[in-house]
Amino acid sequence: MIRGGKSYVSSPPAFSNDAKRLLVCTGNTVSVFSTSTGLQMGSLEGHVALVTSVIVVPAPSPAGRILCYCWTASLDGTIRYWDFSTPELMKTVDVRLPIFSMVIPSLLSQKNESSEKASDVFAYISVENIRAQETQPKALRGQVRKSNLTKSSLAGGVTLKETKKPEYITISSSGEFFGILDKQKLHIWKVPEIESERVVLKRIDLHHTKKFTVFAFHPTQRIVAAGDVTGRILIWRGFGKRTFSMGDGQANGRSTNFDEDKPGVRGNDDADNCSTWHWHPHEVNCLVFSSDGAYIYSGGREGVLVVWQIDTGKKKFLPRIGSPLLYFVDSTDPSLASISCADNQIHLLKMPAMEMLKSISGIKLPFSPPEAVSSLCSGCIFDQKAGVVALHTENYGIQFYSLFDDHAISEVQVCERNHQPGNEITVVVTQLALSVDGSFMSTVEVRLPEEDIGGLVCLKFWTSDSQDKHSRLLTVIYEPHRDSDISAVAFRPTQLMAVTSSFGGDFKTWVCGNEIQKGEVQNTGWTCYAVGSYKKRPMTAATFSTDGSVLAVAAETVITLWDPDRNILVAIIGDAFAVILNY
Repeated sequence: MIRGGKSYVSSPPAFSNDAKRLLVCTGNTVSVFSTSTGLQMGSLEGHVALVTSVIVVPAPSPAGRILCYCWTASLDGTIRYWDFSTPELMKTVDVRLPIFSMVIPSLLSQKNESSEKASDVFAYISVENIRAQETQPKALRGQVRKSNLTKSSLAGGVTLKETKKPEYITISSSGEFFGILDKQKLHIWKVPEIESERVVLKRIDLHHTKKFTVFAFHPTQRIVAAGDVTGRILIWRGFGKRTFSMGDGQANGRSTNFDEDKPGVRGNDDADNCSTWHWHPHEVNCLVFSSDGAYIYSGGREGVLVVWQIDTGKKKFLPRIGSPLLYFVDSTDPSLASISCADNQIHLLKMPAMEMLKSISGIKLPFSPPEAVSSLCSGCIFDQKAGVVALHTENYGIQFYSLFDDHAISEVQVCERNHQPGNEITVVVTQLALSVDGSFMSTVEVRLPEEDIGGLVCLKFWTSDSQDKHSRLLTVIYEPHRDSDISAVAFRPTQLMAVTSSFGGDFKTWVCGNEIQKGEVQNTGWTCYAVGSYKKRPMTAATFSTDGSVLAVAAETVITLWDPDRNILVAIIGDAFAVILNY
């Protein structure tokens, strides 16, 4: 059995310290890609469930030896420590609870580098309490727990927060703060300077009237930004000054001072002020500050990366990315960053120009056609010789994916379409066929009518190199079967011939003409060779025999067999059964 295709965007990726490698959570493994070529260099294998977090151990200084160590967490309940240059598993910590997210503050804190006495390393993890009763309507299955990575155990009795479901943990770049979202609340904890098993962490809560979707910490200042389901971005300045700095607030962040003027801040939230920005028409999916703190990057369903200037609120854009944005990740190299998109692609960006350098493409997600044409749509096509699967994509395209090498080869844009979230689907690629050697492809696209007016069926023939699958359009045929929908497309195994069948009661065979130019055979296009029908019955399927000598076309309850060269009906299969059934 040949297997291939994993999600590259289930969790944020992580750059190596030299920014030459990108570590990507791919199912039960972590795949290591080269940022210069976009090709996979290796993988970390050992987890037995989805890997949810990968954290690269920072180098002690820019001039120091490049470290190639990382921590990973998984739904299998383990935290693992790796040397990803080898690769080699160094350590395993079993917490026996599915881990949905993990942060390790001490890796980011510069204070621990100068510590004279080595201390334990703690991770804060978002886990699912599998012991909670699902039958309880208000069961809290999500927990934020503390794990001692040095002693390979959970910190006993320390549960920072319980939520209805496990939430993603976000940490500041300094390791001083981390937090989670819980509906309309933002919970922020301050990491103590000296950590121990049972130290109590102080927390503040920031409130909003809408559900939060994502948030981020400023790298150097007491500023936190959060996006919501309406597309707004809220920015709190001076958060936690009373509770975290002075230590006179309560543990839940409620201060006793009610007299200060705090513009935009709700209730008694511990912040100096709160401002709101709004450009996204849909929910904000990714939000992050630049490494110098001068800008905020945001993105969502629109497929547009927005860069906000913190001081002025001015914006610039990277449009037409083609898919909703999920994550934006900076590297130690200020000229390199990555964007993860919902279409299972990771784009490497040259900063600050925001030019796309490379794309790491996983297999595309399944496309769900509108119900009106779902019965017309064929599934994916497998090229057995090359080990390549061709499948429909949401953006009116065909992706070629190698199952042997487990990576995307190319993508053909059948018809142009700019990504516009929320727009109704107007065109559907319903049929797809490949020739035996993979050098030709045929597609059928249906333009849906508006109020029963303006529908269109289009048949296209493409040619491509058998290796890289970069296709070139040869022939476009509008309404090949008058106003009828095409039920099937198939290529003849032995010759440049194809067949299309239609619900309108006929089938057509097509041939490709050749001409010699400069000593090479050039494909000039596809033309109709013959037309056939059987008692005007709808033709529901068509295919050639393995040796190409027989063309079989289904006509409702019977199968008609034809000589494809002479277009002569030679046999009928199924009449006797049809009579018995009718009787």
